[in-house]
Amino acid sequence: MYIIGTAAFVLFFINDYNDWKLKKKWLNASFVLGVTLLIISTVWMCVLGEGHSVLSKYPGMAVWVVCALSLFAQVYSLFFSFNCDEAYAGGGESESRYPCTVRMYALCRHPGVLFFIILYVGLALVTNMSFTGVVVLCILNILLIIFEDMLVFPAIFNGYDEYKRGTPFLLPNMNSICKCINDFRR
Repeated sequence: MYIIGTAAFVLFFINDYNDWKLKKKWLNASFVLGVTLLIISTVWMCVLGEGHSVLSKYPGMAVWVVCALSLFAQVYSLFFSFNCDEAYAGGGESESRYPCTVRMYALCRHPGVLFFIILYVGLALVTNMSFTGVVVLCILNILLIIFEDMLVFPAIFNGYDEYKRGTPFLLPNMNSICKCINDFRR
């Protein structure tokens, strides 16, 4: 099922390229289709994959909890921590768009990827998902965020370079963790 997972990331790249350069409304569907393919690929690899659960019952339950929390944090980061219409709508040339810099996006510039990695490593420990599948999907996700961070986001978001200077790329530091916690307290 690596092919379906890879196809999902190809669609994510197409969506970002469209948002950056092409601005074709009909290509906005590539994001939704990519998410759908990623879900199908993940479920397939978990159920029918080549790997084997390596944890016993009780440690496995703890990992399931971590997976659930990571999935929640990822979905929250990507869809509920900011105005999705503004971020994902692929606004016209004249619209000003700004990066989200608070809450999860104070933690690091790509929190969804951080939680994605935690989720998929956990799934490989407690399901039939192979570690090869995890590595392939995580590498594709990291390549996607490098593309976004270097080319797409500086072009589509006003103030992204300033945001980059003050917020870690992927791994939070003590300052970003404190800022994230303080943002949630408000």
